[in-house]
Amino acid sequence: MANTMTAGLSAEHADFYRRFQSFWADPSGERVAEIIGPDAVIHFSGQGTFTGEEYKAVMQGLLDQMEGLEVTPLDCAGNGDQLYIHWRTSVPIDGKRVEYVGFDRFTVRDGMAVEEYVIFDTAVLAAADAG
Repeated sequence: MANTMTAGLSAEHADFYRRFQSFWADPSGERVAEIIGPDAVIHFSGQGTFTGEEYKAVMQGLLDQMEGLEVTPLDCAGNGDQLYIHWRTSVPIDGKRVEYVGFDRFTVRDGMAVEEYVIFDTAVLAAADAG
């Protein structure tokens, strides 16, 4: 039976999506290299722009700072070399769980992301942090 999340995706996109899910099941900075190329360009809402190699340290810093961070992939769609993944994040902040949604737009070549846009409303985190 085909996975309905990956039905209609190219084989490359379906494989990437499965690896993205695996990454978020057990995330770490080092595991970034399983899906993001070292020379990739990452555009991250509220964090700036950096390379895939730099992203390993950025991701580990975020995981360390936001202990209990959970990202759940919800849906995906592909178009040419672009793959869009819609996700929900849940993170404890000051004893309360804060949830928000966003999406990543990847440019995928030879199974690896060469560009990524991580897009979400950063005001959700600012309001939770201020509250």
